[in-house]
Amino acid sequence: MTQLSVDLYQSSTDPQKFLALPAGTDPAEVTGPMVFDQDYAQVVRYQQAFEFDPSESYAGVNAAKIAADILTVKWSTYHREPVPKGGGRQG
Repeated sequence: MTQLSVDLYQSSTDPQKFLALPAGTDPAEVTGPMVFDQDYAQVVRYQQAFEFDPSESYAGVNAAKIAADILTVKWSTYHREPVPKGGGRQG
């Protein structure tokens, strides 16, 4: 799978929850995540135009699931799990 350029947002109410959107997408126009979890109603930009490689290992996240979600429904939510020492890249 090729790299995806995504904007990452962090929940204002739960700093372990993140929203990934295709780069340039306005999170105010995406209502799906808020239907499932109100923690995504208020988000702040965490990283812009992150070059996301679904085949890489990222600290505490399931990269393949995030990529599949973005390609099918145009957004993905994830909860960053604690990383054991020597874990993968931060994203």
